[in-house]
Amino acid sequence: MELIDLSKYFEISDPKLLSFDEMKKIRKVWLTHELELVDELDNVQYAKSLVQRGITVAPISRKPPVSKYIDRDTFPRRVILEMTSRCNFLCKMCPQHDLERPRIDMPGELFRKTVDELDKHGIEGLWIYHLGESILHPEFKKNIEYISTKKNLGAIWMSTNGQRFNEDIATSVLKSEIHFINFSAHAITEETYKKVAPKGGNFKTVQKNLERLYAMKGLGGKPRRPYVHTQMIEQDVTKHEIDGFILKHYKKADIVSVNMLEYANLPNNQYGHETTRVRRELTSCPRISRNSAFILSNGAVTPCDATYNGEICYGNITKNSLEEIWADTERLRVASLNSSGRMHEIDHCAKCPDHDIILMGIEAVK
Repeated sequence: MELIDLSKYFEISDPKLLSFDEMKKIRKVWLTHELELVDELDNVQYAKSLVQRGITVAPISRKPPVSKYIDRDTFPRRVILEMTSRCNFLCKMCPQHDLERPRIDMPGELFRKTVDELDKHGIEGLWIYHLGESILHPEFKKNIEYISTKKNLGAIWMSTNGQRFNEDIATSVLKSEIHFINFSAHAITEETYKKVAPKGGNFKTVQKNLERLYAMKGLGGKPRRPYVHTQMIEQDVTKHEIDGFILKHYKKADIVSVNMLEYANLPNNQYGHETTRVRRELTSCPRISRNSAFILSNGAVTPCDATYNGEICYGNITKNSLEEIWADTERLRVASLNSSGRMHEIDHCAKCPDHDIILMGIEAVK
């Protein structure tokens, strides 16, 4: 769930902060992808009604821009481009525990060649991370400078665990055309942080780097790029710190995010939604319907985040262009099964416990 400080948009005379459990029960406020209040009468009146009640932090949904790519089937709408599969952390809930493919950097030349193709066709959004810490890539700064020269990549996201997000990296990112910085802060105490990131993480370093980022970007006023998206994941070892996490960050971050823990085929994620909800039947998968391409650091092209080991592979960008891969047999086969409601015929998909996570999020805002 994404949360935003309404005092960035309205004056609140007697502000109060609801608990996270209370926030879950109220309707979401709609914002644009550029974090402006959606200018529709019902939405504006609803936001004002929260303000009149003194509610200073509210859950939001971001309405994506009208996309000319929404019905395009000859090329992906969204691309997750994994700069590296290496990570300096091993977090409790992360698929890195089950990663079977090599932990490698995508060659910088291949990364930039792929960016060229994405820019040529145009996409709705680009995420320059997946399972690794992108800052570890030896050409990270060169890559984001290159991306910043392009015009047709849509909203650009990066993500970091914060350990290497020093002043030099922060300066480069703030100068770039990156739209969102997803900063995984995880916890508000060192004790809890060590339970989330027992290997590699240094709580004090990460907190120092995040506070520096806030200061360098500047506080106050309406959100502005790059938007700092400070997140934690609701799980057994962190749930007691959620309210404190929101209190600590809501004035400084553009968005505070408390994410659902997906089961994601990981037996260690026993607090995930596999154990707390009834799964709906798998027919079509909203993940596939979004027409996304996940490009792994070894060049393999996969359909979703649940195929992080390449269990379903459309092809490889070291051998073919993404346009060629999107027109090839395996991608078309999966698209056909999805459109006809037969995703259960794919063994990996039939076993996926989180195939409806995206649909849950969509329905939650109706």
